[in-house]
Amino acid sequence: METIEDLFYYVPRAYTDWSEVSDVDRLRVGDRVTVIVKVLSSELSRRRGGRTVFMAALEDDTGAIFARWYNQPYLKTSLKNGSRIVLSGEVRFDRHARRKEFINPAFELMGEKDVTELVHAGRIVPEYSQIGDLSGKRIRRFVKTALDRYLDEVAEPLPAWVVKKRSLPALKDAFRDVHFAPSLETAGRARMRLAYEEFFLFQVVVALRRKRLKAREAGIKGYTWNRSEHEKLLALLPFDLTDAQKRVISEIRVDIEGPGTMNRLLQGDVGSGKTVVAAAAMHQAAVAGFQAAIMAPTEILAEQHYANISSLLSVLGDRVVLLRGGMRSEERAEVLESISSGAAAVVVGTHALIQEGIGFHRLGLVIVDEQHRFGVVQRAALKKKGRSPDVLVMTATPIPRTLSLTVYGDLDVSVIDELPPGRTPITTAVRDESSRKRVYDFLRSEVEDGHQVFIVYPLVEESDKIEVAAATKMHEELKEKVFPEISVGLVHGRMKPEEKGAVMVSFSSGEISILVSTTVVEVGVDIPNATVMVIEHAERFGLAQLHQLRGRVGRGEHRSYCILMIGRGASDDARERIQVLADTNDGFVIAERDLKLRGPGEFLGVRQHGIPRFAVADLATDTRLLVRAREDAFELLERDGALEGPESRAVVEAIERRFKGRGALIDVG
Repeated sequence: METIEDLFYYVPRAYTDWSEVSDVDRLRVGDRVTVIVKVLSSELSRRRGGRTVFMAALEDDTGAIFARWYNQPYLKTSLKNGSRIVLSGEVRFDRHARRKEFINPAFELMGEKDVTELVHAGRIVPEYSQIGDLSGKRIRRFVKTALDRYLDEVAEPLPAWVVKKRSLPALKDAFRDVHFAPSLETAGRARMRLAYEEFFLFQVVVALRRKRLKAREAGIKGYTWNRSEHEKLLALLPFDLTDAQKRVISEIRVDIEGPGTMNRLLQGDVGSGKTVVAAAAMHQAAVAGFQAAIMAPTEILAEQHYANISSLLSVLGDRVVLLRGGMRSEERAEVLESISSGAAAVVVGTHALIQEGIGFHRLGLVIVDEQHRFGVVQRAALKKKGRSPDVLVMTATPIPRTLSLTVYGDLDVSVIDELPPGRTPITTAVRDESSRKRVYDFLRSEVEDGHQVFIVYPLVEESDKIEVAAATKMHEELKEKVFPEISVGLVHGRMKPEEKGAVMVSFSSGEISILVSTTVVEVGVDIPNATVMVIEHAERFGLAQLHQLRGRVGRGEHRSYCILMIGRGASDDARERIQVLADTNDGFVIAERDLKLRGPGEFLGVRQHGIPRFAVADLATDTRLLVRAREDAFELLERDGALEGPESRAVVEAIERRFKGRGALIDVG
């Protein structure tokens, strides 16, 4: 917080209604009320341990009552005999003294003030989250002082037609009412106005980015989708595409053939067939004489993509190469030369693709898989390797609408909302330590039937702070004590690439029956023979991540299971949250629930990936408000595309102040 404007937008976290004023003789135990009284007498006493108690006798014209404050010795000088105060709190009953009293009530010296001028008591009182050593009470005083001095200088950033269309209060009124409202209803309306404004300003940024991306820069031109080559690719597939896959490919074809650059988000639940769609687009780029690059977040996923894509596209004549960290210098040099010369038509890699020194010959298509694991800056870095290449970002983690309209608001959205035929729904169960023996017996029976098992742990090594089972320790225990007759393997993120690769090959071939792992298997691991996913300490994972892990099984013809193991210390709330996974396999339902439970700050780590930190708006609950703000922001650009009019300039100035350095990632000047 740096400016008066920041203070105005620092809205209360809650409100306490102390607006009901009562006479002392009408007070009842349990009442939460306000009284206007005079201090008759007071006494400050000290108890063992240095604890202080300040006791005051108070009265109005109808009777007397007492109030007690703990550890606030300064009140001896604040509440002097004869002082007229407004006091708000809950009426308690002192069994020892057999009298009614207030304990640590809020109060304010009345003096010559009118009730409407009160700040801390006798009204609907705003409650603020503490900032460092700055208490909520001091913040309340600062806000009141700032409003009194500077409210008249506030300029309206929203166009008049928007304010009228949405029946919004003026910004001055919203600031006054969100902090010191005459009613809770008025406070709610003021907060809604401020939240709408935040969404609107950000969506203007999104609309500008979208407009500029649609206006193709000098460089790559649209090319015709080669239908005969597409038919060749389809003929190689051992299955028919789903209607959803066909629809999405059609949307991509329109983008590629159109005059603008493709910027599309492809969402599809685990196992919906996004990779085939990506391969079809990459082949079209290659046929047209361009290069295609796909960036994956982990080496395991990159290697999986390389194996699948090269087996398909190499038959069609496209040279596919893999670029990852840890390659031998000679091998890396050969791959880099094929990329820079254009000999490699399709490049698969990790974030190594965006390192300096990686040059493409003619990059025409950029695909980012599991986009939420990267940031918008990394996406932009790969795009800059070409001249306005088409961009397709993919995710198997369903994204709630509010997040898709912010993090990915500049992208068109395609959804594969259909699973290939034959995919059997995964049976999910929640279990605790009392069921561990039965769970192990079940795993043993699945292995005896020729199937394979994942067991996932949240940590690689033991932690003194988080008492969870570590993969390295449990691998040894499972291997030596629980399943000595079964081949048990281990894979985690700290292993060298060649070590991880060797383990995954052994698991894929069936040499390893039970794979103990950390979350490195969250995405991209495709083992059709794996039928059980056991997730230890499931309460320590987000719902979206659990859903991703669950998707590692059920990829073959056999019935599959996901067992969510709950730790001994799991709370009832955690158990209820985990139960969501057992109740549904719908990734979008799970994502919406996860966002509401954890908030946007935790969901997919979105704060690290280009989304601003809204001061007022709540992405988990303000969906309708966001949709309206987006509609109006895009209308603004239709009315004034250059944002040169007086009202538009006010919007631009507000954006530059509000989102400077907060993730807008665009120059709107």
